[in-house]
Amino acid sequence: MRKKAIAAALVLGAILTAGYFGLKKNIDVSGMQTFETEHFRIHYVLLEETTKSDIANALETAYPRIAAFFAVEREPKSAVVVYPGAEEFQHAYLGHLLARAYGDWAAGAAYETMVLCASPENPGSQHTYDDILQILVHEYVHTRIYRINEFPNVWLDEGLATYLAGQESALPEILPDFEAFNQDDTGAFLDHDGYAVAYSFIAYLDRTYGNEKILELIRTNDYPAAFGKTAQAVYADWAREVRNP
Repeated sequence: MRKKAIAAALVLGAILTAGYFGLKKNIDVSGMQTFETEHFRIHYVLLEETTKSDIANALETAYPRIAAFFAVEREPKSAVVVYPGAEEFQHAYLGHLLARAYGDWAAGAAYETMVLCASPENPGSQHTYDDILQILVHEYVHTRIYRINEFPNVWLDEGLATYLAGQESALPEILPDFEAFNQDDTGAFLDHDGYAVAYSFIAYLDRTYGNEKILELIRTNDYPAAFGKTAQAVYADWAREVRNP
């Protein structure tokens, strides 16, 4: 029993150590510079003036459409934290251990009401300067979604963020079946060109039902309450329109 207790204590200690040194978020803006736009407060270490202008324009240009969609009223400015590069962003948001697993792919995130991202000037090997500007908008949409539902369905969450950020991409030749779409699972989402599919699905819902019904669905994940149809019926309507535009 003593050996088991010692072993359990060692395992727990290892988990806590890994959590603190490897996975703990380290989001600290106290030493950063700051500039403000009408609706955002942007924290950064070092940015060219043209980059600051591009960040401001990307966020403020997208803001009216996003605010209208979510019926946002006057509120404190939203915080945006721009790290020098993808590595610095990942270490702050993911911790040192998880950052090793993600590589350059992860360059932005929504954390509570804050947008975090790598600098457009140093986006890593998987993104471009313009990609980061879109990611800023995409992640801001996530912060709006999380005010409604902290754990939304992944297809609705990423679909709406992609849709309002204007990140449309070509649909796959073969659409996922309803069973795959109905899985609230990141793996299933990524395996089926999820961003393209989810964008198209949200665009269809917006055209057909409007933003208030979409927000109700994100809040409740209840298709019959929001649309008067089952999830499978709504999915079939979307798939039929996509195949026969």
